[in-house]
Amino acid sequence: MRAIALASMLLLLACGGSAPARTQYLLRSQAPAGTVQVQVPARVGLGRVVVAPYLDQTGIMMETAPNEVTPAQYHTWAEPLHEGALVFLRAELSAALGEDVSFDPSDRTLWKYAVEVFVEQLHGTMTGQAVLVASYRITPREGAARSGYRFSRSAPLASEGYSGLVDAEAGLLRDLAAAIAGSIREQP
Repeated sequence: MRAIALASMLLLLACGGSAPARTQYLLRSQAPAGTVQVQVPARVGLGRVVVAPYLDQTGIMMETAPNEVTPAQYHTWAEPLHEGALVFLRAELSAALGEDVSFDPSDRTLWKYAVEVFVEQLHGTMTGQAVLVASYRITPREGAARSGYRFSRSAPLASEGYSGLVDAEAGLLRDLAAAIAGSIREQP
């Protein structure tokens, strides 16, 4: 009986082959590198970046049918998406505004404008598109009322595969940062 069980296990191992290699992706800004003087206190601060619960997992999401998504098993984010998006948006927003944007919560009372972002959708589609739907709020420290905005875009993948999807998603997040910067410039 043991021999049969052992033979069965060896047969399963031999037929199983090896698992595909896991690839992990980072969201990192391509904003020009360099040293800039940081204004203290910062005029603009990025308070929170929240992602929808379905996105807050390691697998990169694909919409496989209307209202159906599947996380990739071997193509994953190297860090929690809400943290990667925070770092990415801060760098892109700083580049778009031409000034350092803080994300230190201890400085919050000193910011002239606090920005909060909620990412509702960030995934690929079976038709070769990347989709980003987000909302953001700009709260002035004094005087004016809080402003709310909605951002919704899709973009075709420039190259195939998950690396092409990650690049397209980064491009959409860059567009979101530019929209946020434009909204800040329009504030009273």
